[in-house]
Amino acid sequence: MADPRTRTAAAALAALLAIGAAGCANIAAVDRAWFDAAGEPVAMSLGCPPLAAVPGIPGALAADRALSVVSWNIHRNGDPGWEQDLATFAAASDLVILQEATLTTELRDLLWRAGRQWAHADAWEFDGVVSGVLTASSVLPSDACVRRQAEPLLGLPKSALVTWYRIDGRADTLAVANVHSINFTFDLGAYGRQLDAVADVLSTHRGPAILAGDFNTWTPLRRAVLSDVAARLGLAEAVPRRGERSRFLGLPADYLFVRGLLVNDVWVESVDSSDHAPIRATLRFADP
Repeated sequence: MADPRTRTAAAALAALLAIGAAGCANIAAVDRAWFDAAGEPVAMSLGCPPLAAVPGIPGALAADRALSVVSWNIHRNGDPGWEQDLATFAAASDLVILQEATLTTELRDLLWRAGRQWAHADAWEFDGVVSGVLTASSVLPSDACVRRQAEPLLGLPKSALVTWYRIDGRADTLAVANVHSINFTFDLGAYGRQLDAVADVLSTHRGPAILAGDFNTWTPLRRAVLSDVAARLGLAEAVPRRGERSRFLGLPADYLFVRGLLVNDVWVESVDSSDHAPIRATLRFADP
């Protein structure tokens, strides 16, 4: 595994791959999400707002037991060993929050075997397969919406997905924002606009919330923008207590923020199956 304290080479390679794909990638004209409908992917146009009810019957998360979470950039599920590692994490997690998730048959089948129902916000499509962010859970969400922001230098968008989950015995819901942030820019304009768009969605939510993903915080200024958004939303960072997060130019790229949830534990797993290390956490709902 490459040294987790630096992602310079991996980021450069990703940039070259993205530039090469930019002329061939298909980009949907509208914000779009895919859902697991009885084992088959179903697409819906889904901006923010309005929110949209997802296909199927929503379930409810248990309010009185631990909520296990994993957030991981899986590097387009293209590295050796990703299936074995993700199967382990998915089986042990109530919420699986993935970035750079390519919606292949292998990924869908893996989540089905783990008993996880998913929503996927595609950023772009290449060779008939969509790539973006995916959130899977032990229950169906009640609502969802999608935000995209184009990379200024490459033209390919990054996606963000917000899903809402009912909580057993409670009137409020859990909002989960899964973000893959803008990367290749010379200024903070597009980077800040993407996070502000997600913040606008979460600002009307009064229940517990999770903000997680790959935020590409490779400068202190980017980290400051992210911190400001989290503070405005009343979110606190769940800082890993052990393990080493993936870094780019010496700074962590991946974060987990929470509101209305108690942090029992949070840590980083060491893997060889992606250029990012997954963040895992055990949370509990605070009293409403």
